[in-house]
Amino acid sequence: MRRQQLLSTLLTALVVASVMVGVTTVVSAQQSAVSVSIDSSPDEPVVGETVTFNVTVTNQEGSSGVVDVSSIMLRTNSEHYERIEDVGSLAPGGSLTVQMTTSFEQAGQRTLKAHVSAERASGRNLRAYYSPVTVDVQELDINGGLSTTANGSDETTVTLTNYGNVELSDVEILAATDGRIRDRRDAFDVGPDEADSITFDTDEYATDTVTFTAEYTARGERYETTRTSAIDREVIGEIRLTSVEVTRGGSMLSIDGEAANIGGTDAESVLISIPNADGVSPAGGSGEYFVGSVDASEFATFQLSASVEGDTVPVEIAYIADNDRVTTTQVIDVSSLNTTTGAPDQSQAAATSSGGRQGQSGVPVIPIVVGVIVIVGLGGIGRYLWNRE
Repeated sequence: MRRQQLLSTLLTALVVASVMVGVTTVVSAQQSAVSVSIDSSPDEPVVGETVTFNVTVTNQEGSSGVVDVSSIMLRTNSEHYERIEDVGSLAPGGSLTVQMTTSFEQAGQRTLKAHVSAERASGRNLRAYYSPVTVDVQELDINGGLSTTANGSDETTVTLTNYGNVELSDVEILAATDGRIRDRRDAFDVGPDEADSITFDTDEYATDTVTFTAEYTARGERYETTRTSAIDREVIGEIRLTSVEVTRGGSMLSIDGEAANIGGTDAESVLISIPNADGVSPAGGSGEYFVGSVDASEFATFQLSASVEGDTVPVEIAYIADNDRVTTTQVIDVSSLNTTTGAPDQSQAAATSSGGRQGQSGVPVIPIVVGVIVIVGLGGIGRYLWNRE
């Protein structure tokens, strides 16, 4: 009897436990039938920037009925930001998304939550559902910087880089020389960590520097930044005479040297000549020398002959550089150069001959001194031998 009572008690406990588990499962299912999710864009807004929150409410599959969403509120524990009423109804498996916006006036981390109020359409009690989201509000940084690049082809590229954290809009870049605006160009809007470039033709600017100014709008206000840049002009070919040596023979000069191209482009049809001028004339057929082409930073040798009465010799240099014909004159100061003398004249030869004869005349001093030393030595030796005897 006792055994039957004990068995009956155990069966009753199992039935009660099964019922309780079923009830708990139903309640749990009913509680988790509605889910809420929230995301923000951007995740790291700037102070004053509008942040959009997407709140999604879902009535899970297998739900026991329609859910009425009465309101959705964006809030923290102490502040309310936005509230939407009479959102709508959700059948099992249905979902809806609403957008809510706000902005923050102070930097720092903010944790918000979507507060969703919903109830069963059958009239059950109103329930609240929550879902948190965190945003990191950044300090406002407006910082546009200019940089320039000269490509050596009479063009300068100006780049506006956004080093800040807000978009730069209505961008305009100006080029000015000596306080006068020479050109003005529009650029695209530049977002944070982005850049845009504009190329200016600076060939016609008769100056060595250009001031570029970028004007832009950020957060409704106008800003500007400037940069002064040197124009990287290509140095055209230029011929200059170097390493010049002069050999003089009376009034005739032989001029040897190098025609050096000290420019950045090639020089062609290089011709070097002695012009007919006061006290200077070309000697014979050697008054001009055709060098030809001289590459940039290279040189070619030349040789000229001239009849000169003074201390300077003008040398005319003609060449073509960048399709322009150039003619210049380089004056060589003969008196200041280390000149090499040619065949000596008769007066110089006579002086040299006369000096030779004077060196051979008079009493030979060195042989006499040597003789005296020898005689004294022999006398000493004789005296020593005589005393031994």
